Amino acid sequence: MKNVVIICGHPDLKNSLANKTILEKISAQLPQVEIRKLCELYPDYQFDIKAEQAALEKADIIIFQYLMNWYGVPGLLKLYIDKVMEHGWAYGSQGTALAGKLFIASITTGVPEAGFSAEGFVGRTVEELTFPVAKFAEMAKMDCKKIFSIGGMMCIPGVTTDEQKAALVAKAEKQADNIVECIKAL
Repeated sequence: MKNVVIICGHPDLKNSLANKTILEKISAQLPQVEIRKLCELYPDYQFDIKAEQAALEKADIIIFQYLMNWYGVPGLLKLYIDKVMEHGWAYGSQGTALAGKLFIASITTGVPEAGFSAEGFVGRTVEELTFPVAKFAEMAKMDCKKIFSIGGMMCIPGVTTDEQKAALVAKAEKQADNIVECIKAL
């Protein structure tokens, strides 16, 4: 099995149903996977850059797990990319630390899947909106294998019924299963 590290960029994982479920299901199926929950490791947003770079260097497969926030990565993950993915380390003529590593993104959205099309609510596909993440992987000379996304994952305490929660959990578990299958196939 390849070394896998998941960088969870959800800023408030304890209040997430979808992202928490995905990580729990992957961890149950592949306990050797390292999961770095940025909101727990760095609640003050002050990253240990060398520790993060070391975790990424030892990985064969790097996965970003996050919720789409205003059609992009959440602020915590964006800051992580800005700080940890240094020029000369992750990219640039001398930046080869991540070269050849496999990259996967796993995204949850509140907007239902049907909203992500030219005719839908958003007017863009998930692939179009995740261009910056895919381009980052390309600039770091990683091989972007897959971008997984599931929509309609909004869970509002006191509003979302138990039946709706169960359906959301099932969708999140299916995403986790798909990620695990992808990892095993690589």
